[in-house]
Amino acid sequence: MTSVLLTGSKDRTSPLAATLRAQSGDVVVAESRDEIAALAGGLSPGSVGAYVQLLLAPDGVRSWAAPVTERIETLALLAPVLARGAVVVMVADGPADPARDGRVVDALCLLAKAALTTGGDTAVTVNVVHEASPATITRMLPGGAPHGGTAPLADFATDRDYVDWRTDVLNLTSTSDVTYLGWLNQEGQPRVGFLRGSVVSPLPVPADPPVAWGNTGPGARALGRALLGETLGGQDFDDALVELFVKDVIDPMPPTSFELSSPEVEAWVRRHRLGQPPGSQP
Repeated sequence: MTSVLLTGSKDRTSPLAATLRAQSGDVVVAESRDEIAALAGGLSPGSVGAYVQLLLAPDGVRSWAAPVTERIETLALLAPVLARGAVVVMVADGPADPARDGRVVDALCLLAKAALTTGGDTAVTVNVVHEASPATITRMLPGGAPHGGTAPLADFATDRDYVDWRTDVLNLTSTSDVTYLGWLNQEGQPRVGFLRGSVVSPLPVPADPPVAWGNTGPGARALGRALLGETLGGQDFDDALVELFVKDVIDPMPPTSFELSSPEVEAWVRRHRLGQPPGSQP
């Protein structure tokens, strides 16, 4: 049984493959269309528990629909090797990816379900995410490590040669600090995202209530819960922590925009857990 099948261009698959190998060890990667076709014929039917699909390198086609149709065609090709109840995660991490549009996401999920039904499995779960960090993706996979823990690096990928091992370890141990951003769009609607390196991605937040800051209302509590959830990586926290975070951090923010780093949120959480008095901002 293959734990995870990962497809996409090498620059997209390498960081995620490093994390997945550290957690489960049983990862198959295909970085080209030819490699995907070979895997479709080489893997046993129903042998893959999870499939993560990142975009392949461009092939010269300029149509916006090309990535969408290729995603579905690839999924239909690989559908027979997916186990019943497998998890599929399609990653739309590039700003030009049409799957960044919510309307495209809805259509993509419907088409994916149709492709999987044709392959004979109606129980596969399909997700589309807009953030390609290993922590985000692994939390969505069966047996993922919500707390971000990994195996000792000395025991990591011992079957790989030194150059590949070094590359994977560097990807695995690279910084995960992000900057959270909030702003109002041209219609005056609040938008939130996070900056990692030079890429801004949407922050996963509920649609109802709309997030807000500069107050202590329901939208501020929704934003506070989202920020704490990202920072704590799946660890449990209660409403009291959210209320305190909203009072200390979210309420004093300017109403039009904000910028908050993940180390600042982590520092606030540490101060709270050490029993320091509330009221001090990051």
